[in-house]
Amino acid sequence: MNESIIVIGASAGGLEPMIDVLKVLPPNLDAPVVVAIHGGELSKLTEVLTTKVKLPVRKATDGQALNRGVIAVCPGGEHTRIEGRVLRLGRLSDAARFQPSVDLLFRSAAESYGAGTVAVVLSGNLNDGTLGAQAIHEAGGCTLVQAPGEAAYSSMPSSVVLHDHPDAVLKAQDIPDRLLELVGERGLVRPA
Repeated sequence: MNESIIVIGASAGGLEPMIDVLKVLPPNLDAPVVVAIHGGELSKLTEVLTTKVKLPVRKATDGQALNRGVIAVCPGGEHTRIEGRVLRLGRLSDAARFQPSVDLLFRSAAESYGAGTVAVVLSGNLNDGTLGAQAIHEAGGCTLVQAPGEAAYSSMPSSVVLHDHPDAVLKAQDIPDRLLELVGERGLVRPA
């Protein structure tokens, strides 16, 4: 069986739906999770998520191994990419508009995990995540997108819906259940 990864990208208006999605993931999840929300160096996303979800949450560091059942948070003001089974951080001029870049995270997940990649795109401005979602689709992975009409900021999910082939476009409240179904369908829960 191929290894799997869950990657979640968001920007403005995406924090609350991201928390709701992460809350449903079981403590015996058999896949790593990497999340990115656009933000600066002072981002407190790691600290916020630590108080809200069941899984352990770690701020990503360069060279950090991806661990099953652990949420890695892309730090604000830097880009995070996946190389094999480790995270690489840095500043890249080609993706400098959005930090951390959801496109870069998603594309690198597709390269390393292929069809085992499950992505979620939530509320946000502009079009970050679109190219990454296309790469995931081409690799045979799965992408869930928040319905643009109910997102606080619709352009990021709208762009993915317009330019990609999302597997499902759902209200934020329905994404956690669908993600949990995918986790079950893909056998991503270790025996207790």
